[in-house]
This record gives sequence, structure tokens and C-alpha cells, in this order.
Amino acid sequence: MAGMDRTRSAALTFTTNFCVGYAVGRLLRDRDTGVRVGMALGGLGALATWRLANRLDTNTVEPASEPIEIEIDE
Repeated sequence: MAGMDRTRSAALTFTTNFCVGYAVGRLLRDRDTGVRVGMALGGLGALATWRLANRLDTNTVEPASEPIEIEIDE
């Protein structure tokens, strides 16, 4: 998912989670259950993706401190 912005990533996650939740809910009970479970899983996944999008971005890694130099005597 490199290069995707927060909105597109959250939308993709919502769609994927909705489909999985809908299929599981539909198998367990009926269409209405599938829609409810799909909406719940989709919303939860999209929210988590939205909140964590900036934290997991690999392009913004900054060193925590200066590198440590170690001298080795032979």
C-alpha cells in the first residue's frame, strides 16, 4: 500500500472488511446480519487505518539520537 493516502487506504480497508464481515454474517444468519457485521467490521477497520496511517508511514523515520561511535583497540 505504499503511496496511498489516508482516505484511499481507509476506503480500501472498509471495503475489504465489509465484504469479509458480510460473508461471515450471511453464512451465520441472514442478509441483515451480514450487513450489520460488515458495517461494524468495515467501520472499525477504516477507523483503525485512518488513525494509524501516519504512525506506520515508513517514509518519515527519523533517528532517535546521534549515532554512537565505538573505538576498538587491537
